Amino acid sequence: MPVVVLALAAAALASQPNPAKLILKPGAVGPGYAIAVAPGGLGAKERTLDLCGTTNYPSEALRTARIQVNYGKPNAKLALSNEVVVYKGSGAAQAMREVAQHATNCPAKPIAFEGQPPLRYKITRIADAKLLSGSLALRIDVSGKVKGKLVHVIRFAIYQRAGHVLSGVYSYAADSSVSGAVQETFVLHAAEASAKALRSTSTPGGLPA
Repeated sequence: MPVVVLALAAAALASQPNPAKLILKPGAVGPGYAIAVAPGGLGAKERTLDLCGTTNYPSEALRTARIQVNYGKPNAKLALSNEVVVYKGSGAAQAMREVAQHATNCPAKPIAFEGQPPLRYKITRIADAKLLSGSLALRIDVSGKVKGKLVHVIRFAIYQRAGHVLSGVYSYAADSSVSGAVQETFVLHAAEASAKALRSTSTPGGLPA
């Protein structure tokens, strides 16, 4: 292989973003929060996308690097997770399109997924002008029966893309007394910090318009 081609290939590899450098710092989540790598959080063996209880995300095969971490603290009523994924080609943009499609077309009927009982997933888009252009911020109301008991939990998922990188910020309440509004403020604060981190880095393909 010609030397110039080798040099270009090496430069391309060197320019690949390091997802570990884009993960949220604990202080961006909230006072007292600690960080830990999520189970299966290193590498692309674990799935990134399963919104609406489906594995129909072809972009999963385009991931080249991934890290997911969890944030928590003693007696915290809110928990958070941040996942940063690098894709080859136009995989990150494709992943965002797939998430948007499943968010819009999620069935109204209960869905059984990965050993869970059939549950309903009501997905509502929320807005935040401080997120990256083209972001997808979602409130997910999950309801149904678990072991004969009616349950209703609120989760949030915020997806943002910069070039080949996708960042997902996810939250759930560890205490049912926490309102959806409080949880939304919490997760958007973290997602805004993720947007800032993505803006500050130079990624192949550039930032989204």
